[in-house]
Amino acid sequence: MSAPSALVLKCPNCGEVVPHRVLRGKIAGKDEIVFEGVVRCSKCDAISNVVTREPKPIVVPLILSWLDRSEKTSLEFSPDEDVAIGEELDLGDTRIAVTAIESAGRRVGATKAKAVDTIWAKRIDQVRVKFSVNKGNRTVPHDVLAAPDEEFEVGEIVDLGKDRAVVHHIRTRIRTMRQGRVRADEIVRMYGRIVRERTSR
Repeated sequence: MSAPSALVLKCPNCGEVVPHRVLRGKIAGKDEIVFEGVVRCSKCDAISNVVTREPKPIVVPLILSWLDRSEKTSLEFSPDEDVAIGEELDLGDTRIAVTAIESAGRRVGATKAKAVDTIWAKRIDQVRVKFSVNKGNRTVPHDVLAAPDEEFEVGEIVDLGKDRAVVHHIRTRIRTMRQGRVRADEIVRMYGRIVRERTSR
């Protein structure tokens, strides 16, 4: 394991807990990560020799839900790190939120990572917007994937792959909108009709 480029430490010179640039050093240790080296304080520029010890990260099983699928994966935590329902975490490039935690065979609201058996989470960097589209004499359901803060507007034309549809009203949890725009994560359902493309001969 290579030494980090910076560490957040308490400076023995100025007493501030700030990032320290690693000038040289090495990582060792079997049961814990031991860093031994020379660092420079980003606040007062003092150079000091340090030895830090931290527990090796543990791998916690994670079940991630997205749309109608669930996949098994895992996430690394420090053993004494707190994990709580509602907490937002990064899993690679994906933002997720913890929805349930199992510890010692029962569901808990929060616990230390070392006590967790499984974490359940859902993806929150994209939402599914339900869109009922009128196609002649029938209504066809569509799902539109969007970022939570992406906005949809009444009158806007939405691309549905083979078809395009104009939004004629949007239902949120509070009201039905016949004009204006609203964030994707506030939409319960959009309603619209297929736009007939005029082709010139």
